[in-house]
Amino acid sequence: MRGRISTDKISRVSSTDTSNTQPGLDCTTQSPTTARVWGALGVYVLSTLAASVVLLAVQPHSGIDPAALSLVQFAPTLGVLATWLTFRKTVTGLLPAAVPSRRVGASVVAVVTACVLFWLLITMAAVVSGTALVGPAAVGGLPFAVFLLLQFLGAGGEEIGWRGLMQPILESRMTRFAAVSATGVTWALWHVQAFAAGLVIAVCFFVSTMAFAIVLGYLSNGSFHQRVLIASIGHWLINIAGYLLAGDNILDRPQIVFIAIAAVLIAVGSMTVRVLQRSKQHRPGLDHEQSTRAVNPPR
Repeated sequence: MRGRISTDKISRVSSTDTSNTQPGLDCTTQSPTTARVWGALGVYVLSTLAASVVLLAVQPHSGIDPAALSLVQFAPTLGVLATWLTFRKTVTGLLPAAVPSRRVGASVVAVVTACVLFWLLITMAAVVSGTALVGPAAVGGLPFAVFLLLQFLGAGGEEIGWRGLMQPILESRMTRFAAVSATGVTWALWHVQAFAAGLVIAVCFFVSTMAFAIVLGYLSNGSFHQRVLIASIGHWLINIAGYLLAGDNILDRPQIVFIAIAAVLIAVGSMTVRVLQRSKQHRPGLDHEQSTRAVNPPR
């Protein structure tokens, strides 16, 4: 019957594998897995780029105002679908496990707080500099409330790919900071239009996107669905804050400069809070160890 293997066969296979494997090396098991991981990432990136080209071509014929909803935001979702169809087992084995709902709630509160502070910073910068604010105006003939809903869908369409799939897969092969950075660079370069608007705008956009990647990348924890939820909320609020500042012209100056500075400040603040929390979590154990040594000094 299928699924039954005699003990003799098992012993022969084990002895054969042992004799052909050098001590300290595990190339036979790790190399194929590593190759499939990078293959899955390659499929994701290439399929996302291909889907972006198609969706950009479809947008003018869709009747949807790109100011209200840019169809290219769903390219990462199509990239995830292509990756899932071609590397389903690999992707399933690499996605992280779920975390308690309480931790998800804390992450949502943290990301909302960070985004509100970001909005306050860019709003104050605009007021102080005398830059006009767009505010909650209708977009593409749609009420602002409908615009909010469409923007949430668009943010989710992106985060399914960036923080939902790409970053967790990278985390299986590198440190979290490296995974967050690599995802942020890819995410930034994907917005090719920003790099054709001049050096200052390109630099400010890249800096702000990397800062947002740090905030979203570190605050999004848990399973695929949990990470997508947390990151989508943050991405959505960031987009809305930018629109309230400059409308659909966030690449204009000085608005993009305000956004870059505020994004860096929020990223630095988020990482500072993270470091303080982690040091506080480790302190009780250290204090206990020190008190134990004081009571029972080593002989």
